[in-house]
Amino acid sequence: MGDFSDWDTDWEGIGRRYKSDHKIDECVIKQRAMRRRLKNDELHFKRAKALEDLCDEPKEGEQWRIVTEKQFNAYALILHVLQTRKISELYLAVYRINEPTVDAITEMLDSGKIKKATFIISSFFNQTKKPERWAIKLKDYCDAHPANTRHCYTHNHAKVVCIKTTKNEFFVFEGSGNMSDNARVEQYIYERCKATYDFHKSWMSDLCTATEKKRKEDR
Repeated sequence: MGDFSDWDTDWEGIGRRYKSDHKIDECVIKQRAMRRRLKNDELHFKRAKALEDLCDEPKEGEQWRIVTEKQFNAYALILHVLQTRKISELYLAVYRINEPTVDAITEMLDSGKIKKATFIISSFFNQTKKPERWAIKLKDYCDAHPANTRHCYTHNHAKVVCIKTTKNEFFVFEGSGNMSDNARVEQYIYERCKATYDFHKSWMSDLCTATEKKRKEDR
């Protein structure tokens, strides 16, 4: 058998092309993710507009009860609020979120549009044999940002978003719809009420505290 040096093969060139192709693949993946993100935001801004068309923003102590087939959900409320003010606290309990929405919310945290956030998510998507990417992304982000995020994966099927704005307003949006694409008959309660906000904040905080305690005990 001949020596490898006898082969007329440009191994160095192949290595350069491989690295170059690898960089191109990473660039394409990032571009696709950005397009998905922009498409998701465009869709949800339309949903925010649908919410605005359906009812006025509730006044203090006012509550709207909604049954609709219109496509909007809790993320539409987040976008609606951020059009005119920032969010100082976000408490979110949800069964499922799509990946572009996770990307958007974490970018809002990075940019300071949302100051602090607490997430209560179904453990089904984090503890299966093949966890979904959005669940891994959200967990990894919260683990890397303990100063302004908390998270808990549990047997959750609640769908509630609580928002405290930098103007000291308290919004609550709860109902049957997930923070993913849906086009079914859904029911919601949309209100501005500090007592309701505090109620939901309390049980979500308690769940996170219990989870954090268990994590420490398991170490």
